[in-house]
Amino acid sequence: MKLLNSKSWYDKTAVAQTFSPGDKVLVLLPVPGKPLQAKYHGLYMVLEQLGLVDYVISTPDRRKVKRVCHVNLLKQYHVRDVRLCPPVDDTPVCNFVGISDSVESNVSPSRESQLSALQSSELTGLISEFEDMFSEQPGKTPLVQHHIQLIPGATPNRSAPYRLSPDKMEFVRSELAILKEQGRDSGGRSC
Repeated sequence: MKLLNSKSWYDKTAVAQTFSPGDKVLVLLPVPGKPLQAKYHGLYMVLEQLGLVDYVISTPDRRKVKRVCHVNLLKQYHVRDVRLCPPVDDTPVCNFVGISDSVESNVSPSRESQLSALQSSELTGLISEFEDMFSEQPGKTPLVQHHIQLIPGATPNRSAPYRLSPDKMEFVRSELAILKEQGRDSGGRSC
């Protein structure tokens, strides 16, 4: 009797979910390289229904091309209405004179497509005249100083250092070496 009461209590808000072959779904699968973390992947297609709650899903971009999934791991895929949500353009919104951040992108757009010939030659002249201001490396100025007001007796927040991948660690070391060359190294503990 108690078992039936608890089952009916837990099933009170449950909603039966069914899929038919050809339906598009998202599947809750482990994150590649992190087997203890899961997220919804997809867009996958339901191939067939095996029982009341089991489905065969086509997962062509994974190691297993087909897999059996319980209905609790599936989520119906809803196609967005293009009129309400137009596709997002990947081009940058703010692009000044074709100058791009070398860290963010390796390809800088052409200035010539956005400027007239006269504007392009004037810009080239200004950049070559003030070459020290338009350097790829950031600089520093003695014109501005600031002071951070500290609360007396306060202790700094402590956090454990986190590991970096070898590629990221090499990048951090090269950036610290550049800062040291420019004399902007704070003298703190580094890698």
